[in-house]
Amino acid sequence: MRRILFIILATFCFCIGCVSDYDGVLPESEKIPVLNGVLCADSLLSINLTLSNHPIGKEFLPVENGVFRLKRNGVPISPSYTYSTDGTYTFTDTCFNGNIYEIEAEIPGYKTLNAKTVVPNKPDILLVESDKKENKRAAKIFELNIDSMGAEIHALYVFLFIGESDSNGNIRWDKRNIYCDSPFADSFNRFYDSWSPEGFIYEYENFVRFPVDNLIDNKLKSGLAFIGGSEITRFYIVAAAKEYDLYYKGGYLQRSFDPEVNLPFTYQPIFLLSNINGGAGIFSGIDLSVFDF
Repeated sequence: MRRILFIILATFCFCIGCVSDYDGVLPESEKIPVLNGVLCADSLLSINLTLSNHPIGKEFLPVENGVFRLKRNGVPISPSYTYSTDGTYTFTDTCFNGNIYEIEAEIPGYKTLNAKTVVPNKPDILLVESDKKENKRAAKIFELNIDSMGAEIHALYVFLFIGESDSNGNIRWDKRNIYCDSPFADSFNRFYDSWSPEGFIYEYENFVRFPVDNLIDNKLKSGLAFIGGSEITRFYIVAAAKEYDLYYKGGYLQRSFDPEVNLPFTYQPIFLLSNINGGAGIFSGIDLSVFDF
């Protein structure tokens, strides 16, 4: 009898607990300032300033008339800019390797945003096409050698694009996966491929990431390959500061769950770094090297 009464009471409490007396509209979450700036060596300093919106399906709101204070290597520089309607501010200062940048941004009604980063020095990179002919598959093979990297570099990213000309002479670029034979590459986006070119086992989706912590004496030697041929083969090698590296890897994993999510916000349990004090986003430096074959 007691067991029956307990079940009745528990069921009654559960039903009561699920009833809500609120019939109004639930308020939206508070908007958060988002500052995104990737400082690429030999390019103008540029940032994007917005207010957050719903993570799915709603564009962030561009912020006009932002007020900025900028420093390069501790010395104030001009905050003059040109503004685009998507919230992008392009300043007059050109970013150079090894420079340290600081930014403060003010939006009426919000706390001052601030961040600091360094533009990495260019690594000593040699990338050549291999002259090995013994591979039985139709593959192009390359040898990557890096002899030195600055302490400010946290990881290297290698991207591959192949280009073909159309009938009008325009080049169409396609991103390709990459085969890599280095044991020092990050394994998070690799998979085994039984049809790999000879000497390779793993194929990497979209890019190969080399964490500097994996390397010995900050040096790297690796084979790279892709199946097939191309009119133009282009490699992009990004030397990333720590902030950009952790943000990019986290963002890639976020988008793997949901390609439409508005970074840096998500419902997935994945860490996504932000170094913007007072808001969200990323302010970080990179160096970009391009190799065409």
